Formats: sequence, C-alpha cells, structure tokens
Amino acid sequence: MNIRVKIIRILISLNEKIFFYPKLKKAYKKLSLSRSLIILDIGSNRGQSIDFFTKNFNVKKITGFEPNKKLFNSLIKKYKAHQNIEILNRAISSKEDKIIFYENILDETSTLEKINQNSKYLARKAKILGTTAKDLFINKYYVECISLNQFLTTNKIKKVDILKVDVEGHEYKVLKGLFSRKNNNINYIQLESHDDDMYLNKYKEIDEILLSNNFSLCKSINHGFGEFKELIYVNKFFKS
Repeated sequence: MNIRVKIIRILISLNEKIFFYPKLKKAYKKLSLSRSLIILDIGSNRGQSIDFFTKNFNVKKITGFEPNKKLFNSLIKKYKAHQNIEILNRAISSKEDKIIFYENILDETSTLEKINQNSKYLARKAKILGTTAKDLFINKYYVECISLNQFLTTNKIKKVDILKVDVEGHEYKVLKGLFSRKNNNINYIQLESHDDDMYLNKYKEIDEILLSNNFSLCKSINHGFGEFKELIYVNKFFKS
C-alpha cells in the first residue's frame, strides 16, 4: 500500500508541475500584484504553494499554516534558512478552539472536516489507493485552531496580497473566521474547489460569503485530474 500511495503522490506532483502550476503562474501574471507580496498559505502540506510563489514572484513574507505534525516538522527543516518564510503548526477555522484533525493515508487530503461516508467519490478514492473508505484515515488528534481575523488582528497585519486556502472541505469555516467582522485588507483569495460529494460542506455557501464580502470570481483553473478547480477571487476594494 505504501508503494501505491507513493506512486499516486508522484503522479499528482508531476501533473501539478506540468499542467496546473504553469496555468496558475500565467493567471497571476495577468493580475495586478504588488512588487513585494505578503502571502498567507492555509494548508501548506509539503510547501508546494510556498515553492510556487517564492520561485515565480517577489515575496516579502509568506506565512504557512500546517496542522499535520510530521509535515510541519518537515517544513521547518525545509525553510529554516529562509527568513521570509514562517511556518506555524496551527489550523485555521472559524474561531479559537481545539478540533479533531483527520490524517489521511494520502496526506494531501487530510482534513478538519467529517467525511460523508456515503460518498461515491470517497469509495472510488479508497479503491484507487488500495484500501477501504473507513481505513483512509490513519490517525486523528486535536489541533489548535485560530481564526484568520484573530491572526491578522494579533499580528497587526494591515494588508495581505494573496490568501491561499486548501483545507479539504474546511474552506467555509476559514472564511467565516476571516469575515467575523468586515475585512477588506486582503486583495486575492485562492481556493481549491471540489465538485464531489466527499465533504458535507457546499461550495455555494463559500461563493455566497465571498460575494457578500465584496469578492468576485476572476479566474477558474482546472487541476487536470479529478473534479478539482482552483478559484481566484479579487477584492472589489483592491488595494495595490
């Protein structure tokens, strides 16, 4: 099973490098970005987005949030020589709390959300990974959560150029915590969208909360595998 998971991870990585990230780079190059970016990376995983942004753009500072203990330690080692990269072993949610983190056999899809056990997509995913739906999650433990609004306020962050959110079904609660009060200091929000039935969270709610807080969809990018899209929203009150 470990060999199968490694092969799938390699195939996903190759697909992203060849098909997805070039399209994402092209999309951001067409947008109005400041010359020195402040970025929040919610769900850093192995640092794929951190590598993408630091390689292709002038990043003043990027803060990554990763609740997975093993991945957090790996990220700390990977970026220890980079003064403009900060990694926090925290999860982002709607409020300050401790909630259960479900670690997946394919850690790219670990989540804070409860899974729809009747999901056809979940059954298909388990079959591809050579396991059963109930055995997809190999560990669970409580993690510390804070809201984005709390983080921005505590750290006196006045502007964020890009907020990237990839939290496997927990996106709505991340945004709910961000918009617990009116918040216009973020220029772009990048989200991964799942058009499947694995999470009970519905993307209609995500679109509604963004629209009601003055964000509009400006770019949709297919990942090239599965039913995944990357959505980029722009703040109507964009501050360059």
